[in-house]
Amino acid sequence: MLVTTEITDEAQKLRWLTEYIDLDINDQWTSFEEYAQGNWDDFLSRLRIEYPEITNEEQGSMDKLRWLCREITEIGLAKEERLLDFKWKFLFIVQKCLKPPAITGNRELVEHFVRCLDTNFREALNSRLSLQGQLKVDSMGRSRVEDPYNLEHVVEKAVELASGKTIARAMQHGAAPVGRVRKIDLDLRVSVPFTRAEAM
Repeated sequence: MLVTTEITDEAQKLRWLTEYIDLDINDQWTSFEEYAQGNWDDFLSRLRIEYPEITNEEQGSMDKLRWLCREITEIGLAKEERLLDFKWKFLFIVQKCLKPPAITGNRELVEHFVRCLDTNFREALNSRLSLQGQLKVDSMGRSRVEDPYNLEHVVEKAVELASGKTIARAMQHGAAPVGRVRKIDLDLRVSVPFTRAEAM
């Protein structure tokens, strides 16, 4: 949720996070020295000490993500169904990884996703993003060169590419070429008489 709301100020993150928990837990968390100092990373470290099960769940989610990306590789442009199947599995795990406190970032997730595509798909996706991509910017309107696009946008463009490739392939194999259709129409117009006199 912190990712979708694009909160970047550490003290604001802490205040936002503690607004959505039970009052007793709120009292406990806000009493931490790390909370008073307004340091987000130190606060997360403190939570992992207080709740060791968090670390176990986080590690499990990241392990599942890495395993998925090892199992599903070399997805090609013509493999739309394979891409969609991977997409749903990938995003399901990503949701767990991004639950507060998030254990990974946008850049790492984009890298994991793109590595599962084959070379031609990656090149086509890079070109599509270069031409039509919407840059990810911070609250100051700045974009980071090393992390230019949101994961959701990258996935969306990948699906568009795979869907477009599938449509093009269907047109090639399932329909007559446009030129041949026009020739047939022209032949019919020439051979069919237009008036009774011409018919006689």
